[in-house]
Amino acid sequence: MTYGIRNLVGIRASAKDPDPKREGYFGTRKSPLGDWGTIGNTIYTYAWGCHTGHTLEFLVALCCYWLLYSDGTIMEEAKTFQMGWVGKILAFNLACEVIFFGFWHYVTYVSRFALSLAPFKYNPENQYEPGKQQARMLTSTTGNLQREMFYTTLGWLQSTASQCVLTWAWASGRLPYYLDFWRNPWYSVLLLMGVTYWREVHFYFVHRMIHPWWDRRNGLLDGDLGAFLYRHVHSLHHKSYNPGPWSGLSMHPVEHLFYYSCATLPPLLITVHPLHFLYCKFHCDIAPIGGHDGLDAPGGGGDFHWLHHAKFECNYGVPFPFNFDKLFGTFVDYEEYKRTGQITASEKCARLMHDPDNSELDAALLPQPGPSEDRVFQVEEVAKHNTRSDCWIIVNGRVLNVTDFISKHPGGEMAIMIYAGKDASTEFNSIHPKGVIEKNAPEAVIGAVQGGAAPAVAEEAEAPMGCATTMLMVLLVCWGFCFVAAFGRGTAGF
Repeated sequence: MTYGIRNLVGIRASAKDPDPKREGYFGTRKSPLGDWGTIGNTIYTYAWGCHTGHTLEFLVALCCYWLLYSDGTIMEEAKTFQMGWVGKILAFNLACEVIFFGFWHYVTYVSRFALSLAPFKYNPENQYEPGKQQARMLTSTTGNLQREMFYTTLGWLQSTASQCVLTWAWASGRLPYYLDFWRNPWYSVLLLMGVTYWREVHFYFVHRMIHPWWDRRNGLLDGDLGAFLYRHVHSLHHKSYNPGPWSGLSMHPVEHLFYYSCATLPPLLITVHPLHFLYCKFHCDIAPIGGHDGLDAPGGGGDFHWLHHAKFECNYGVPFPFNFDKLFGTFVDYEEYKRTGQITASEKCARLMHDPDNSELDAALLPQPGPSEDRVFQVEEVAKHNTRSDCWIIVNGRVLNVTDFISKHPGGEMAIMIYAGKDASTEFNSIHPKGVIEKNAPEAVIGAVQGGAAPAVAEEAEAPMGCATTMLMVLLVCWGFCFVAAFGRGTAGF
């Protein structure tokens, strides 16, 4: 989903051409190879097209290898950690971040082409400058751009650190590697081509792991590690529910650790050429740009992943090389959704999907949404709903419609009915822990009572960050032990 010549030609044509989409690799309206039919096109995609779609990442990896590794000098320097060679790797990576992320953000959201691309934006709202069609390069009034740039930079720094550690491990003899790519041509070429398939398979399972396995309101005690990771880690990425180019790597550092394991794990298990690692790493670094730019072709055209950001619990992977989402009932076809407005997926998937603006997101790193501003009730209005078939109560300034929950209440119906139409905050808070509504009945919150206090759960929104920080430290320590175990020679040379 990386941008390339085809996208640039199409964007340039968008100012005058009502149909600027381009199918040919070099920007021709139609592919010069023609249409080979369903089977022929599939064979072409799997054998060659899937690789040419990531030419940019490969060229960056090749350039990095040529500049830093090809003459073997860095392997002599990297036997010990020194600022010289580490600085070169850091400078190359940060330059790539600024050039490739900054360029695509400029083209699609800042330049004059942003105006002609507006009709191709999946979500017409400008997530950086509401009410406008263009954005700025470094700041936004919503703060979204600053947040995305900050966490994207953390991602590049983590991938840079991985590159430095692996370079040191190769140079110091702690991990096997080889520099003569053509010494084993079949092995070298097939492994390099395998990166394309491995990346997508790895992404699906890692991404699926950090989404709720059963229900987003679950926790660790419910055996739902995915819900826990979503709430404390992955929800940061989903703040960009209307994504842009900088959204792709805007992740929590723990998620970066999972995400980049695609590139860091293989060198620990098999002998690789540095180019294998570099291609996989830069694939991770750069590929998310086009898939997150929020634009249909001639933009990145990542409609299936945009739908994931918009609805959260669908399209966890990409439809290549295997459509795992179809296999597990979580695939939603964007064209069908656009045409019908209906979600066609499994019943469980449809139940879990939700719109970010109209639901309790139940995630510590996401701002806890308050009641809708247009749903404010007078106390007198709440008091009218005091029967078994129409029961509202007030809890901590929020209005809850508990009609459907009465029969399910563990304390019996009468415990609710005595507060029907009334404020039950004092009794409720004396019995229930914070967050119980969000966990067991988030759909019950229908608004706020006029003049009511802010929801009591709001003040705990930032508290779970401690869990995420602790988890990050544990993961980093484990990661370090894995390296030491794999290298098996202590840490001489530090």
